[in-house]
Amino acid sequence: MTDTKSSSPEASGDQTPDQTPYRVLARKYRPSTFDELVGQEALVRTLANAIDRGRLAHAFILTGVRGIGKTTTARIIARALNCIGEDGKADKPTITPCGVCDACVSIAEDRHVDVLEMDAASHTGIDDVRDIIDGVKYAAVSARFKVYIIDEVHMLSRNAFNALLKTLEEPPEHVKFIFATTEIRKIPVTVLSRCQRFDLRRVESNELMTHFGNIAKQEGAELEDEAL
Repeated sequence: MTDTKSSSPEASGDQTPDQTPYRVLARKYRPSTFDELVGQEALVRTLANAIDRGRLAHAFILTGVRGIGKTTTARIIARALNCIGEDGKADKPTITPCGVCDACVSIAEDRHVDVLEMDAASHTGIDDVRDIIDGVKYAAVSARFKVYIIDEVHMLSRNAFNALLKTLEEPPEHVKFIFATTEIRKIPVTVLSRCQRFDLRRVESNELMTHFGNIAKQEGAELEDEAL
């Protein structure tokens, strides 16, 4: 009996050699530099001044509604702290990470050994924080700073916050903390007072329209202003 099914890539769902895997727009156009951040000029300006003057905080806390870009911003900060430039000779943080050096690429791909991310929603206990405290003692392997990014930090238990507090009070020079939260009121005042706080604001409609319009052009789509 003859098989009448087509064996073409289109029929089978396989990708042809010249096709690239589809990426959702939220990931494809995720900001990778401060210039690409939309609507957060105050944060960028503050960090730029701190970097220029060499007065960087040892801990940052980013707060805002879900989807505003807290974790993405944390990763950009990590790159700014550790970028070594295209020639590999940069010896201090920069507000304009190159995006091509080993540090920038590995941080963007979430595989840098010195930039550690933890979701506090699933790691709420004191034992999880003890792992961080133990690691803080050791210098960075290949980066300028060892960076700990803790998402949904408000989910940590009281004991976990207390254990973390000592490290925040006397942080090693080679360590930076970046916390992200949607519930800033649930963070103990003792922790808040030891962090530089950034409130990521909602992006205005006209800014979003311009941003979405630029994405539509890059995707080869035409959208009316009313649709935007």
